[in-house]
Amino acid sequence: MDIEQTTLIWIARVVFTVIAALIGYGVWRFMRRERVVIVPARKAYQPPTHIELPEKTIALAIMAKPGRVFDTLRLFKVMHELGFHYAENQIFEYIIDDSKDIAFSIINSRSPYKFSQNPQQMHPTNGLMAVMQLPVADGDHQVEYFHLLLSVLDELRTNLDAELCDVNRNPLKNHNLYEIQKDIELFEQTYTATLQHDYHTRNH
Repeated sequence: MDIEQTTLIWIARVVFTVIAALIGYGVWRFMRRERVVIVPARKAYQPPTHIELPEKTIALAIMAKPGRVFDTLRLFKVMHELGFHYAENQIFEYIIDDSKDIAFSIINSRSPYKFSQNPQQMHPTNGLMAVMQLPVADGDHQVEYFHLLLSVLDELRTNLDAELCDVNRNPLKNHNLYEIQKDIELFEQTYTATLQHDYHTRNH
């Protein structure tokens, strides 16, 4: 094998290595950031009232860096830019497009866990709590709604220079988020099975 062939083989190996690295990076970005999934708009779902349906609460936190608090005016500005609705109970809600269903809510981590209507009159906070009450909407696409939550929280974290944490204010890692996702998948299976069992019971 001459020097020219050796050089070509070496270049080919480098190219394949770079391509593999780019593919791996793309997969990582998808798992970590690109979480927005378009969920078809639908009318607000009215679940049956004659049976007890499973419920589950997902809670995550956005915490300021140690020793810091969020600038209240900037916080409100970012919340509105991300599409949050300021609700009558003084929390922020993320409403699903073309419906009245709440995908998730943001509450103040400090008592009384609300946001003043006038940000200039509100005491600064160092944390936000994101609460997703499952089932969202009709109980379908629950993992996609969780991905939506993570996507919005990632934007919130970036804009506020904050950290994504659990309810105990411990930073969340990818494996923690994966475990939450698996729990949501199990919840959706259980929820769907409950509805199917009720349907077959009443129609047979």
